[in-house]
Amino acid sequence: MKDADAQQPCAGARTPDAAGRGASPWARLAVLILVFWLWPAGGSLADDSVADAGGSVAHADNRAAKPVFVSPPTYDRAGFFGLEWEGAEQVELEQATAPEHQDARILYRGSDTRTTISGLADGEYRFRIREAGAHQWNDEAVVVVEHHGLGRAFGFFALGAGLFLVLILAIANGRKWS
Repeated sequence: MKDADAQQPCAGARTPDAAGRGASPWARLAVLILVFWLWPAGGSLADDSVADAGGSVAHADNRAAKPVFVSPPTYDRAGFFGLEWEGAEQVELEQATAPEHQDARILYRGSDTRTTISGLADGEYRFRIREAGAHQWNDEAVVVVEHHGLGRAFGFFALGAGLFLVLILAIANGRKWS
């Protein structure tokens, strides 16, 4: 009886299969992580380098086209709007009010592809974009900002105040009846 018990593995113990492999799935996962961690830099499958017949490596030029705005708005009444662009990894976004950009200032420099503009007074604003470090501007967008009039704002305020009073009266009246 002792011989039979000696051959029985403990509950949860790993026994080698027919090929002699006894590694748990966690051990296999650890080996995979180690292999990918030690994988040589530049040797990924996503690498765009190409070796020619002589063995030298040439890297494909992935430079994108010049940056351009994607459907920029032309008119805004809400007080905020978004500008979106595509075509370059690093860009500079400039804002001006003068037609020849004499009063221009850089609003953004970086790798994002969208920004939100807010806090502008009524007027005509010009935005230009270029690849960071370039001398030529690639695209221009003109947005006219014209906020809602003050009379309209006070009208909405009065309407809201009236609805608030009606609600308060309805609640007070409902308490009397219950």
